[in-house]
Amino acid sequence: MLLKSLSAFAFLLVITLSAESQKMKVKRKGVTPLDVTKNPQANSSIYSLNQFTGKWQEVSRTDSRNNSVGFKDTLFYNFSDKGEVFSRDGVNMSLMGEALIDPGNVLVAAADVFTIRSMNNNQVVLDDGEYLHTLVRKNGFWYETLPTNAVVPEKFNNPVSVSTSALSGKWKVYRRAAQPGTTDKTLIRILNVQSIKNDNTATGEIMFYRTEKLETLPCTITLDGTRMQISTEKNTWNVNVYKADGKDLVFGDASLMYYCKPL
Repeated sequence: MLLKSLSAFAFLLVITLSAESQKMKVKRKGVTPLDVTKNPQANSSIYSLNQFTGKWQEVSRTDSRNNSVGFKDTLFYNFSDKGEVFSRDGVNMSLMGEALIDPGNVLVAAADVFTIRSMNNNQVVLDDGEYLHTLVRKNGFWYETLPTNAVVPEKFNNPVSVSTSALSGKWKVYRRAAQPGTTDKTLIRILNVQSIKNDNTATGEIMFYRTEKLETLPCTITLDGTRMQISTEKNTWNVNVYKADGKDLVFGDASLMYYCKPL
């Protein structure tokens, strides 16, 4: 009788240890076992790009405290079934860019990056690190009924030379225009030029996306003719300046353009 009891206990112990071992994943000897069941979304996504195919329009926006935020730069996205998206903010034109979903439920739509908070067939909530954007599925957009020449976006083909005084202030990116295939994952959101040292050098802060995370770091801005370099301890952006008249700041290159308004 005792022998049977000991055999049953040993059998249950083996099953328990085997089940627990399925939850632990060790990369190499000497590394602490990692419980891979704690955060299954970190290396995968529960959404697919096929769910986005079609037209989506922003209908509401809230801040981190769930307070409603007024906005005029309404987001419009038209996702094709070929991994591309046409984006538009308000009445400003944007370009066709790549669409994809990265692990962690991260949506990349041209040069815009969001974390998908929730989604069903007709509504999606996207988090850009600062605001929650609620978009609904549409059969068509209102602006598509306008005459084709109703909105003529300003073209920026020739970079201009400016001094750091023209950059002074806090600038928020309200639109990005990315060429297809752009894979830059350090996207600028806010450039705050705080201290002018001379005509060619200034310091301040830059807020930018690193994949789905939003970071703010001190930066140095250096001008050399039509070129602008923004440097932090982690990243450097080298771009052309196309407009800096106090009302608009436009900079970038052939693959990615930033359009900014003062805050």
